[in-house]
Amino acid sequence: MLQSQIINVLPRRILAGLWATQETRISLNHLVPHKSANEKSQQQPAATSSAFICNELPVRYTHILRLLSTLSPDSLQSPIIRNVAHSYLRDICTLLHPSLKGTSPKAIARVFNNLRQSQATNLIRLKYALLSSPTAASATLMENINTIGLGIHLLLDQHLSWDAQSNNHAQKTCPQEIAHQAVSDARKSFANAFGNDRIIPDIEIKRDTMTNRKHKTPVEQEFTYIPNVLHRILYESALLSLKAQAIHDEDINRDLNWFQRQWRSKSRNLQNRPLSLRIFGGPTSIGFRLDAAAPLLESDLLPGIPCDPIGIPTCGHVLSSTSATDVHSPMMVEWESLSGWRSAKALASHWGGNLDAVTVQGLGSTIYLALDRDPSLLERYPSRHALAASAHSLLRHHRRTSAVVASVDSNLSIQAAATQLDAFLYAISDSQQSTFNPTPLYHHHSVSLSAAVGHA
Repeated sequence: MLQSQIINVLPRRILAGLWATQETRISLNHLVPHKSANEKSQQQPAATSSAFICNELPVRYTHILRLLSTLSPDSLQSPIIRNVAHSYLRDICTLLHPSLKGTSPKAIARVFNNLRQSQATNLIRLKYALLSSPTAASATLMENINTIGLGIHLLLDQHLSWDAQSNNHAQKTCPQEIAHQAVSDARKSFANAFGNDRIIPDIEIKRDTMTNRKHKTPVEQEFTYIPNVLHRILYESALLSLKAQAIHDEDINRDLNWFQRQWRSKSRNLQNRPLSLRIFGGPTSIGFRLDAAAPLLESDLLPGIPCDPIGIPTCGHVLSSTSATDVHSPMMVEWESLSGWRSAKALASHWGGNLDAVTVQGLGSTIYLALDRDPSLLERYPSRHALAASAHSLLRHHRRTSAVVASVDSNLSIQAAATQLDAFLYAISDSQQSTFNPTPLYHHHSVSLSAAVGHA
């Protein structure tokens, strides 16, 4: 009954305010440390401070709840959706607790680490709930939730990077250095999944100098980005091409006799030709092009649940646990929450980039990645129109047509937000009454927020 306690004691006025509040979008510039002339050490950016994160994350958590409220009443009563919704409400409780802002940096880092694990677990659970049998609507909903989730993950990750001094904050990044590391890690993951006895295709990394010759002034190779984000995008792309090439070669060899296989293995043909990763760019963007002789697998490009390179679903154990942080192998859960082609595309587009693939049977495949050099571009976020549909079906279900009209407006009033919030909380409650009676926006709470978090 813990979920009911949290729902009942959270002040509706605060939740309704978060429901209607617009997010604060950040850019890479907000994550880059700036050092003044009289300072010897770099100062942690304000966007990664605990004060900003404690104020911003409850808004983003509530926006995810707004997106979930677009589901039907029956879907909201499913165990996975209810568990995820209650988990976000608990995380909001944690961040709103007055004592959090006065605690030690070490304790805050521990709380943020738990929140990062919770966010990863919730994303995986939602993927199982929405993408096990995906539809166009569920895929779009998951894409919007994943967009907000990536922003949450990056904020927490940047703070923890500064706390641990892991040198993973936004900085000048060398694309060639990251590309070599990503390709090496992708080949290791491929070997671990398919076995060391399998022939692993090589990936040649080249820098295209033709683009630089077109400009009179030399183009700087480094650009401002987050190293592990670029690494993850290139890693997922390389792993996708390696898998496609290996399966393609296996299919060809299966149709050959022994003599043909021996001749093919010794000849310089497409099988022995390495994949090519070219790095190029100009003054406004940096680009990557990964060419392979094999077409990509269509199933790898479609939305779906987290799977390993072989195609076996991963992290299914999170569905059997009611906790978002007490799960088996939390580091693996965080890693798998960002796995797959769709997550790589979302990471690439977060700050104005684009990741796309062209694949043709018989001609091979090409993966393109373009990243903007402008660090002032604001992060990607679901449109106002996507959030404006909050609780639309719930309010129609309860025949509250006046509130339905209000929900179409992207700028919510507090009263409309409170009505939508009450409809959503009612839909995920443990026991539902026969009629829907929204709770007044302003009322006395006999149980404090501190007590609620204490129980949580």
